[in-house]
Amino acid sequence: MNKIKIFLAGMVAMAAVCACSSDDDNVVVVPTETTSSDTVHVAVVLPQYILEDWQNSIEYALKNIAKAQQLEQHKVVLKLHFYDEETENLDKLAFRLVMPEKGDDSISAIVGPYHSYNAQVFLNFAAQKRLPVVMPTCTSAELQRIHARNTYAWFLTESDITQCEIMLQAVKAMKATHVALLYSDDTYGRSFYDWFGYWAVELGLKVAGGVGTSFKHGDNLENFYKNVADEAGNEPTVVCMALSSPADFLDASIQFKDFDDKYPSNYMKPLFTDVAMTKEIINSPEDIYKFGLSPYGSVNYGYPQQYKNLFSEASSSGDAQVYDALMIIALGRALQYTHPDECIVDGKPVVYDTTPYEPGLTDYMRSVVSYEEGEHTAWTDAGLALAFHELYAGRPIDCEGATGELIFDQTTRTKITNTPYMVWTTEEITEQTPDRLLHLSELVPILYLSTGGSTTSTSTTTIWEQEKRYEQQFNRDLDVDHKLPPAKDNWAVVISPSTTWSNYRHQADAFAMYQTLRHHGYDEDHIVLIVEDNLYNNPNNKLLGQIFVERSDDPNVYDAFINDNVRDHAVVDYHFSQLEPQDVVDIMLGRQSDRLPHVIHPDSTSNVFFFWSGHGGSYDGPLWGNENAREYFGSKRLKDMVAQMDAANMYRRLMFCIETCYSGIWGEALEGFPDVLALTAANSIESSKADVHDSYLGVFLSNAFSRTFRRTVYNEPDIAIHALYKELAKTTNGSHVSIYNESNYGSVFTNYMGDYLPE
Repeated sequence: MNKIKIFLAGMVAMAAVCACSSDDDNVVVVPTETTSSDTVHVAVVLPQYILEDWQNSIEYALKNIAKAQQLEQHKVVLKLHFYDEETENLDKLAFRLVMPEKGDDSISAIVGPYHSYNAQVFLNFAAQKRLPVVMPTCTSAELQRIHARNTYAWFLTESDITQCEIMLQAVKAMKATHVALLYSDDTYGRSFYDWFGYWAVELGLKVAGGVGTSFKHGDNLENFYKNVADEAGNEPTVVCMALSSPADFLDASIQFKDFDDKYPSNYMKPLFTDVAMTKEIINSPEDIYKFGLSPYGSVNYGYPQQYKNLFSEASSSGDAQVYDALMIIALGRALQYTHPDECIVDGKPVVYDTTPYEPGLTDYMRSVVSYEEGEHTAWTDAGLALAFHELYAGRPIDCEGATGELIFDQTTRTKITNTPYMVWTTEEITEQTPDRLLHLSELVPILYLSTGGSTTSTSTTTIWEQEKRYEQQFNRDLDVDHKLPPAKDNWAVVISPSTTWSNYRHQADAFAMYQTLRHHGYDEDHIVLIVEDNLYNNPNNKLLGQIFVERSDDPNVYDAFINDNVRDHAVVDYHFSQLEPQDVVDIMLGRQSDRLPHVIHPDSTSNVFFFWSGHGGSYDGPLWGNENAREYFGSKRLKDMVAQMDAANMYRRLMFCIETCYSGIWGEALEGFPDVLALTAANSIESSKADVHDSYLGVFLSNAFSRTFRRTVYNEPDIAIHALYKELAKTTNGSHVSIYNESNYGSVFTNYMGDYLPE
């Protein structure tokens, strides 16, 4: 760790030398005799404690924006209106800001909110007028994915997918071998919960204490800490805390310190996520470990150093982001004044076919950050003076912010794609005042990381390229000969336990798998399809009678899979809500009855294929129902079912293809059975991610695992199982496609999908 600090000191010193100058002599401006001003009303929606932490940055941004325009004829003036995120009725506030009553100041932009779980409220209302909502620190992965194509939703920090990756990169730098997760059961914490297992596997870290434990203020954590310590043994372990409030961090940290005092031989240390980097935590008098990770300003472009020089303290998490938010709004309005009749983003005029038809402030902000050519400008007062001067003169700029290079996604130009992070701790200092001796904490940087990298930060992209992406290894020479008889027929059971419109993708994938099996020769009698079948006629379905896993409104797209109605001619055997878990067992075991007229009848010459698409939980894998279901199908029930099929010689070969979170739990349960193979979208400690969000229908259409499976086998049904695995592993983001029980099945290099997909 000392080596890291020494390296850091050298880097910060170099960055300070390279930081942008604020010398006004570097700016060429033309004085004018007449001036006009344009007041832009901006709502700032933040918790009071965050507003206090960010107050210096907000005032600094306003001062620099004003100073930068002092010699310009036209001036943009930002007038801020502050609202407490934690005490306001957010629904009423959002409506009032977007739809002001006569006489109210008309709000042109919203900065905030701070919390991801509040952002959706403002985005819902802002959509009506495409009012820019500029969120400095809303990092929920799901929130960002859902609003990926909305041009008014500005995210100035990368999602917590990135923070989770960088957090575990920091754990690696600490030489730890085990990690555990404590998270808030809300929009913020679930991003970490969803990605924690994935990044742990990618980086070769062992997860202790289960996939993660949710926490709210007042919960007793002694058993959690004890379980983590017992599982990790004497190996260095980091407990990652992804909590939503400073109060929760304090509670969890005090309990951690109490545990550490009670069991001093443990090898655990905590690591906080960004919410903990507040003055409330840093200056807390509690005797706790203070060690965290946070998005930060760019040391390469000098913001943290300049902040420290001005305010004699380190900047907080989000300081640089809120500075950039105000800067981009002001520059966007300057460009809007210059080009009121035309807005160009990425070389194309902005046009809308829905009201409001004309470009708005958000589009001019997008235009400012989309320039790839133009005068190079910076966040300082001198840099901003040059930026305003160029924009007022009708020339483009290449603007850099307090967070570094302002690189936004190429689709909308509203989602930042490079965020610098700082790993920090604190050290105690004393300060003598006339009245007393104060004991304070000072923020101490340990390491800077970023996804893009710079001369003063380690790029996780670079680290990533140096590391081999995790991929399951298989035995090419594995020889398993169970003297199987020739195959005579095939049977399949396809099931989705999801019933709601928001879970569209699960039923859609089940229908797509059904169509794939029909394409490869299965007749109706040999497929049992179990879905709720309430999508094609759903009131939310703007395309009644149709279900898609891939869709495009572009008439020039020619692809057999796109706009293919997977509901067409499908025969549904059972509505999911009509069945109980045991019914699936009976269907697989051929137990026909008046209640279950359609079952499968395999024997020792039959290859059986089982597909399941739905939600899963970390306790026991696939859930019996939607994401809020309380019942699992059960790995024990699954294991007993296969044991009975094996004893009754009811299969020649049996493949389970499972698309759920934690589907690897089922894979592990199937280990040991002869001629049974499990192919899962995720391993036993990670979630599986939705894919292909359709903004017109407002839902995710499919999961990458299922979609790639269909495309891959459609024209190559006899593909080697290993080749199929490679394709699935390459295209399934956010989880690790896994194969289980290969040792009892045979080499995946010399066994083929043709067993289940005959020509």
